[in-house]
Amino acid sequence: MRPVPVEPLTAQAFAPFGTVLEPGGDSARLIRDGAVRLTQFPGVLGHDAAASDVAFDYYDVQPQDGPLTLHQAERHPFSDQLFVALNGARFLAVVWPEDPATSDPIGFVGAPGQAVIYRAGVWHHAIVAVAGEALFGSLIWRTGRGDDTVFAALDSGWTVAP
Repeated sequence: MRPVPVEPLTAQAFAPFGTVLEPGGDSARLIRDGAVRLTQFPGVLGHDAAASDVAFDYYDVQPQDGPLTLHQAERHPFSDQLFVALNGARFLAVVWPEDPATSDPIGFVGAPGQAVIYRAGVWHHAIVAVAGEALFGSLIWRTGRGDDTVFAALDSGWTVAP
């Protein structure tokens, strides 16, 4: 088995694969008489014109106990895909710079309060809960034709230990 390198999820490190969202920063402002800090991210979920139906899904993910062997990768050719841990859990996002058959994966550990957006066409593993059960909310645009997700079987022997 070959280990996958894992690093903390940061906007700069993840930029080749998508976007990291976090509260605060330059786009934050106080509203409701200063009782609420609002951070907005307009237009962050890109999509092809063929994907005209936005979908919100829940993923209730059991924690990964021990090293994870990667058996399958997926990509969404028509839409970015957003994941946010609704219960503040840590999570693992594994991506491939290119086709999984020809490139090595990279793992990123997300912290509570972060969300990740996989850019359309980026190969990635299914979202993984790191320490405890995680409930994720996910947004994606769909075509309605059943071709929104492409899967690739992996026989590379890659393992991840977050």
